[in-house]
Amino acid sequence: MSLVGYSKKKQQSQLTAWDHTLAGGLSGGIGRLILQPLDVAKIRMQLQVEARQARKYSGLFNLILQMGREEGVRSLWKGHVSAQLLSISYGISSFGAFEVFTKLSYQRRLQRANSGKGKEGDSKYKPLEHFVCGSLGGCVGTLTSLPFDVIRTRMVAQPEGNKMYLSVRDAAAKLHAEGGFRAFYKGLVPTLAAIGPQTGLQFGFYTLFTQILESLVTAHDDLLKHEVMTSFGSLFCGALAGLSSKLSVYPLDTIKKRLQISGWQGRQGLGTTPSYSGTLHCARDVVAREGLHGLYKGMGPALVKAAVASSLNFWLYEHICYLLALRFSLDTS
Repeated sequence: MSLVGYSKKKQQSQLTAWDHTLAGGLSGGIGRLILQPLDVAKIRMQLQVEARQARKYSGLFNLILQMGREEGVRSLWKGHVSAQLLSISYGISSFGAFEVFTKLSYQRRLQRANSGKGKEGDSKYKPLEHFVCGSLGGCVGTLTSLPFDVIRTRMVAQPEGNKMYLSVRDAAAKLHAEGGFRAFYKGLVPTLAAIGPQTGLQFGFYTLFTQILESLVTAHDDLLKHEVMTSFGSLFCGALAGLSSKLSVYPLDTIKKRLQISGWQGRQGLGTTPSYSGTLHCARDVVAREGLHGLYKGMGPALVKAAVASSLNFWLYEHICYLLALRFSLDTS
């Protein structure tokens, strides 16, 4: 039994809303620490307008080598403080909201069952239910964390030898001076359009794969006295969910990153930085300048990161929830 999402069986674990938000925040923060270099590489490649011989980075390994040589190994963790704030705030709000929405959905089914209009048990359409609840959770997480994402993107995008932003606080102050409160929500439309479905697909695919592979990815736990996800199960199903969801919405992620630095002058030496009037203008301009391929720039490191990040996040979330559930089991023993 997976500890992701509310269910009748999961009531045995006695986990609280605070347990889920803690697990979401910790899984986001630990995963970010490990995967920040891949995210930095993805952003640099997404923001590279030039093609072929004119481009600065020819691929993932070339980018990592160049950044290490020109800007130092620490540059691969550029913007890590803002990225941690992004991941922790997103993990807390998205997982917390997801658990709330799945619980509300279960309670609604229970009410229907009590009135004779349905069954009390878990829905056979659970993956679809988790897609909807995950999409809503992703939107809540986006609204909470997007300011940190904009700051992180700007800090990653600037070259080491020509920094415009010296710290997260400095970046926040300059962003506010540049465009007020709205500057922190640049790229909100494509972000919601991408992250909502992507998060929903992650939760939906994770639930689908855990159902299909249930006999292979779960085992009986003597302490909790019910089935739990194995480490292999959560890692494997999480990786499949991350790959499937990222492939579905990747062009919107590229557009979001381009909008977040639209017209910004802090990338000197790293290539052209066009200005865009909105989401559609950005999409048309990218396709006109770079072809459809331009919408998929940086997809290599993005898919690697998506698979590993989703795998780690679900494993960490399941494991932290398991450890938190143990305290109830130990109290009663």
